[in-house]
Amino acid sequence: MRYGKVAVFSRPGEPVKIIEEEIRQPASDEILVRVSMAGICGSDVHRLKGDIPAHLDAVCFGHEAAGVIESLGAEIKADSVDTPLAEGDMLYWMPLAPCGTCWECVNSSPIHCPNLNWPPPAGKPNGAGFRQYATLNKKCVYIRVPPDVSPENVIAFGCAMPTAFRGLKQLGPISPQADIVVQGSGPVGLACTFLASRAGARSVIVIGDPAGRLEVASSLGATCTMSVANTTAEMRLKKVRNLTEGRGASIVVEAAGTVAAFPEGLNLLRTNGKYVIMGLYSGEATCSINPVRINNFNLQIIGSLGIDVDAFRQTVDMASEHGGRFHFPELITHRFPLDRLEEAIVLSGQGIPIKAIILPNEDV
Repeated sequence: MRYGKVAVFSRPGEPVKIIEEEIRQPASDEILVRVSMAGICGSDVHRLKGDIPAHLDAVCFGHEAAGVIESLGAEIKADSVDTPLAEGDMLYWMPLAPCGTCWECVNSSPIHCPNLNWPPPAGKPNGAGFRQYATLNKKCVYIRVPPDVSPENVIAFGCAMPTAFRGLKQLGPISPQADIVVQGSGPVGLACTFLASRAGARSVIVIGDPAGRLEVASSLGATCTMSVANTTAEMRLKKVRNLTEGRGASIVVEAAGTVAAFPEGLNLLRTNGKYVIMGLYSGEATCSINPVRINNFNLQIIGSLGIDVDAFRQTVDMASEHGGRFHFPELITHRFPLDRLEEAIVLSGQGIPIKAIILPNEDV
């Protein structure tokens, strides 16, 4: 009988516990994975702060993960995009497990499935990443990582890259004349910066902090960066207009996760502009906006939250093609053992790491 360490969260204000649970063999429709690394997401910060409603019972968490297949259930022959699987393969996965048959799954978005099974209850095998061994249900999204690709190339952006792929897809093709403003220089903002640059946008302007992240944004394709701390909204609006022949941005991406970004983003748009929201997803937020400008300037506001299998495939393909050349692993500035998970989340909330990851099976 084997045991593995598992991180357990009860409620805000209580420490994250590291316990041991029995490692069980997977059922016929499951995969047992030895977790190699798991990324810290902004939602993990929100969970510890209490911005995400706590469950009555203790739960496991961590949804950005990569690891090696230890055992495959008899029904599992391939990954979520039909790539054949074998023991020893590296997987990148999203542990949420929507049912696939309810109205939300079929007609809306699986992220709203009432049987999402996230976060999973502690004490049972599950696909959470903050543990040494994860058990994936066949309803999860899991993508094989080619053997010549380091998992750090994928986890460097965590869930931010599929989030960016999904959000930008909703905008339609990006014109070579597009002037794009990205609000936020965290993982989602950096992923959007990279994708917008690769899509051939004329300009990609990133608003964020701290300076180190803005330097990374430039290395990923930003044509201009602005510090939030060192500028005012009025200064940023003037700069964007100066850079866009007085018109404003054709696209603004909200990846800041702060409500103050929303009215500013609307004001940065030109006529027929599009505003896609990716960072405002937890808690409650209200602000004052001018609906007349939305109508008279023909603005579009697009929300983007969901699970898109193809976006995860694209993330692995992007890491395979560009991860080495653009030094994706260098975005991982902090590595922690599982026992220091709470410290890693707190530091991430302070904006200190560019990307922090947990190595559950290593003593860092």
